[in-house]
Amino acid sequence: MAFNRELSQFGHYVFVDDTTGKIGITTTSTPNVGIGTTNPEYKLDVHGDARVTGNLLVSGDITYDEVVGRNLNITGVSTFVGVSTFQSDVFIGGDLDFKGDLYQDGQLFIAGVGIGSTNTRIGSDVITNKIGVGFTDINFVGSGLVVTGAGSTVIVDLTDLEVTAEATVPSLALLSSTTILNNIDKNKSFLTNTVGAGFTVTLMAVKSPGDFIEFHDTESTWDINNLMVETQNSEQFKNHLGTIDSPLACDVAGAAVKLVWTGNYWRLFT
Repeated sequence: MAFNRELSQFGHYVFVDDTTGKIGITTTSTPNVGIGTTNPEYKLDVHGDARVTGNLLVSGDITYDEVVGRNLNITGVSTFVGVSTFQSDVFIGGDLDFKGDLYQDGQLFIAGVGIGSTNTRIGSDVITNKIGVGFTDINFVGSGLVVTGAGSTVIVDLTDLEVTAEATVPSLALLSSTTILNNIDKNKSFLTNTVGAGFTVTLMAVKSPGDFIEFHDTESTWDINNLMVETQNSEQFKNHLGTIDSPLACDVAGAAVKLVWTGNYWRLFT
């Protein structure tokens, strides 16, 4: 070939240490060494595959088109430009900081929970500084809790909140004789027993709009022995047909009656 040269002609470039056996190229500018190419553009220009069975130490940058490997250990800041695909699980032992949206299976992740945010758009369904844009967001700020859904926000002050694991459902009191209800009896349901005789229950004098009382015919005897419900201060009852003067006669066997104070009269529901 026109470019064949004897080894002695490389003496200007190649240095051989007889003691250590090391071989080096002494120049820092040229020549370039090519494997698989006659026109190397780098100090070592390999066209084709290369295999390294030991460690590859690089003190500068590595630029590559594709890489396939395992047990990749990267320390320091790593920047990925473009699409990076991970076929298996990704474990992150520290913080994850990203810009842009979070997607799940190609869909925008919208079931987010914001924790520790200090910026809340009251009346909207968006809490900033969180993962996702959730329909319902839970935001912990100091000793408070903000729960935001589309169009509504509930703010809870947790400073003096006591939580107990016990929960009981109060039993229904049984009435079987004439009774005058007081303030502590409002917003309760009562069982009534008129088997022996009918009797009268007088509603409480102190109440607020929205307070209620509920009566149940326990033994289905209201049609025989009526339960009479009486108001104080000549207050009236009202059903879908109109107003009813006190007392109200409950005379349907097995029925239940709910009375809700509106501020003007007792609204009757059966």
